Amino acid sequence: MNKKIFFVFIVAGALFFVILYGGIGHRSVSIKETTKSKEVGDFILHIHIANSDEDKGIKVFSSLQYIGEESIELEHQTPLVSVVLGDEEHEYTEKKVLKQLNNGNIYHPAESSKVFRITNNSPCELHFKAQFKVNDEEIVIQHTEALQVQ
Repeated sequence: MNKKIFFVFIVAGALFFVILYGGIGHRSVSIKETTKSKEVGDFILHIHIANSDEDKGIKVFSSLQYIGEESIELEHQTPLVSVVLGDEEHEYTEKKVLKQLNNGNIYHPAESSKVFRITNNSPCELHFKAQFKVNDEEIVIQHTEALQVQ
């Protein structure tokens, strides 16, 4: 009889830990929708962070606006705006992209949105880095956004 009770406690304890760490600790969370802009020289980095459909995490959108007077040619690797969660490293391809921009143009590259799965255990900061060249001058725009969990 004591062995049965002991076995029931072991199984109940194991089930408790599976539910606690597999369910509650790792479910998706909802964040407060955020829109920000950061201006550096003749450029504005626009970012928008929203909850993703179907409880998949968050979706991050980014674009770069040119507000200078003259027409320019912008050169960048992909992605134009790298977005990472927590302490991940920014990664770029070797592929170079050229884009002609005029005053007021907003550049939305194909890779300008990214989905992140956010859980209760996820880091709570997104790091943005736009890195590009104009007239052989390298321009870097960086921004860190703390996610506000609802």
